[in-house]
Amino acid sequence: MAEETTEPVQEQIKISIFTPIIYVAVLVSIFVTFSVVYRRRALKKLTKVEPIFPENHTATLYEYLKVQYQNPDIPKDQKPHEKVMKAALLRRAVEAIRRSMKLKENEPVYTKLYQDGLVGDEVFQQYQIQTKFQELELKDIVQETESYKKGWVQTFFPVAQEICFNEALRRRLYALDDRAKTLSHMWEHYVAKTEEVNEKEKEVKEVKDVKQTKESKPEEEPKVLAESKPE
Repeated sequence: MAEETTEPVQEQIKISIFTPIIYVAVLVSIFVTFSVVYRRRALKKLTKVEPIFPENHTATLYEYLKVQYQNPDIPKDQKPHEKVMKAALLRRAVEAIRRSMKLKENEPVYTKLYQDGLVGDEVFQQYQIQTKFQELELKDIVQETESYKKGWVQTFFPVAQEICFNEALRRRLYALDDRAKTLSHMWEHYVAKTEEVNEKEKEVKEVKDVKQTKESKPEEEPKVLAESKPE
């Protein structure tokens, strides 16, 4: 008689409805923790990066005046005038444009050096951070400009660019004047040195001539004596 085959009984595993929710919650918490830790480390690294440019005193001055200008506790006659605020904002924009142009000019240099491995990641990251900071600075200046007068930004930035170009030209002219003075001092120095060397050579030559004349005199004296003897 053939043995009866018994089919295996499959065990049914009951899964709670909260299990996938807990699983997703754990994954989300791990992802959030990793993101927070990563951002803190990145922020800590960014705080250690030294800026390319020194402190922007024009921006600091404008923020100081702005606090006084918007402070309701300060009397109106003691607050900075609106023209003073606009002039300070214009100086801030001129400095921002100058720095942005400087970064734009040096962009190919930084990129080439980084691609060739001549500068490290920190230096290139420093350049990228400074570029991003200047973009945010210009956006903030645009918002400040619009807060004084709507549409003023259309004439504000051309004036700031013109001031920036004029100051750059003035600095180059002053640099040429300083270079001319430096070259003039160098020329006078080398001329004085050359004259001093010529004087020394002349003195040495005179001393040699005197020595030669002294050495030649004893040889001539016997001849003179021989000619003077009577026959």
